[in-house]
Amino acid sequence: MTVSIPVSPQPSFDDWGTPPEPPDDEERQPERTTLRQRLLSVSDLRLVGSVEPLISGVLYRDTLAQLSGAPGSYKSFAAGGMACALAAGMSNWEGHRIPRRAKVVYVAAEGATGLRARFIAWCELSGVDPTDLDGWLYILPCPIQLGNLLDISDAIDLVQDIDADLLILDTRARCTVGLEENSATEQGKAIHAAEKIQAAAGCTILGVHHSSRAGTAGRGSNSWDGAVWSDLRLEGSELMAKMHVEKHKDVPAGMDYHFKLIEHVVTSKNMPEASEQQRHTLVLVGNDSMSAGGVRTNALAVEKNASRLMDILRTKLTTDGLSGTSIRELAEEAGLKKTPYYEALKLLVDRGALRNTGTDKRTHYVRTAALWTEGEES
Repeated sequence: MTVSIPVSPQPSFDDWGTPPEPPDDEERQPERTTLRQRLLSVSDLRLVGSVEPLISGVLYRDTLAQLSGAPGSYKSFAAGGMACALAAGMSNWEGHRIPRRAKVVYVAAEGATGLRARFIAWCELSGVDPTDLDGWLYILPCPIQLGNLLDISDAIDLVQDIDADLLILDTRARCTVGLEENSATEQGKAIHAAEKIQAAAGCTILGVHHSSRAGTAGRGSNSWDGAVWSDLRLEGSELMAKMHVEKHKDVPAGMDYHFKLIEHVVTSKNMPEASEQQRHTLVLVGNDSMSAGGVRTNALAVEKNASRLMDILRTKLTTDGLSGTSIRELAEEAGLKKTPYYEALKLLVDRGALRNTGTDKRTHYVRTAALWTEGEES
């Protein structure tokens, strides 16, 4: 019996000699840029540019940064103050120059409760209309998981759409759930994800992180300490705080900056639905008195003059504040001479009763809750 075995037709000469049609453009893979093509000469480095400050001495554009500190050291108040100053277009944040206004995304990974009072309190002390922050400061009330590809992709779209200058992750631990905190490999994945988000919009990423029990360095693997461009470490308690600049990569580091926390009750006008307790919060401000030299020899007289000046301002100082010149004229009318006036003014500023929202040459002072008697409407 003869069995027929089917034979596939052999390709013709034309079939062998004619190359296949190239794929459509959308199917073509992008050509890889080789390492050789990426090489730069020393002269080419001018194309890379120099780092620019977001907040001089503290944060820099298009970098990865970390702010670490123990629980209760006022990390979120520091991060929130920086966010507000940048979004409001202030010329400085607590004495640190801000070259230009910036858009900020604040990731409240531990929840947004209390943020409204904090941000509005900052505005009231700084003489800023809270609505001026709209379109410049955005709050994301949930974490961005740096170990989740969908979250990373979504975050990239977010910073690109908003054209964000700063992304604050508060806290970093809540944004790295599922990644072993003590593992350099696992945290390396989170760092790589953060860098991808950073590169998407050329934005700065600031991770707010808890410090270890042994010191002020960030808790867990030290991978972040080495990866970040700026390593900021905050110590704080009893309404006082100190920020130590552990590292900046290409600008001076090692400085200490001192702050204090001012208690403030947001006006019912700005939070009409909230109780006084819900409107009560803290605002972190610079503490210039930490670096002031000398001891006042006439402390009792200064205290007395400060009380006199406070009495004047209780009736004259509006919520918009007054210029230093106007306050000086009011003090003169009340019989307070030049030197006693300036000593009294400085004491009120040091204690947080007044805050200068202007410049050293053109001062403008606004009130804080400390100026008003307990229970009086702000």
